[in-house]
Amino acid sequence: MLLQRAGSGTRPPYGFTQPPWQILSSQWSHAPLPSTVTVTIGPSTVTLGHNDSETLDKQLSHMYDVRDHVFGWDNESPAHTVYVQHFKAEWRPVTNGEFKIFLEGDGKGIVDIPRSWIQESDGEYKVLTMFGPVPFSVAEVWPVLTSYDALARYANCKGGRLPTERELRLFFDMYEVGYEGGANVGFRNWHPIP
Repeated sequence: MLLQRAGSGTRPPYGFTQPPWQILSSQWSHAPLPSTVTVTIGPSTVTLGHNDSETLDKQLSHMYDVRDHVFGWDNESPAHTVYVQHFKAEWRPVTNGEFKIFLEGDGKGIVDIPRSWIQESDGEYKVLTMFGPVPFSVAEVWPVLTSYDALARYANCKGGRLPTERELRLFFDMYEVGYEGGANVGFRNWHPIP
């Protein structure tokens, strides 16, 4: 939502400076790609949800104890184990560049440009950031930020499908995707990274 409002009054976070886009873009373009495009995962079991008693939230002894508290939505309770068949997944998300090729080819007329992009009067695309629109050349290797329907159509045209919740959970559990592993979460950056 913030990106969709970028340039219309939304300001970058206080204390952050404009990233050096050209330097970052050069680094990203030289980063090696995975040696294989896909990975096969499963079969396996995975735990979805968590055990969080809503009644404990009202007890003073528990209310302010955030150290060992589990946070989640009420529909994520209780934890349950599910079986996941083997499946094949790509290592990385669809990039802006890949989605642009799709948009101008097989997706022409069936998907709109992502709400995270703008199209200039000369037809060139830019990608919205909290620091304002950036040239597509900078954001080409970032994951595309678009709708579920657009990604489902993309996957379908490529002969695939979007992963299920249980498949994603298994993927995330098997591979280091958290903050400690370098993931762009927890306000590490205020812009996407490849």
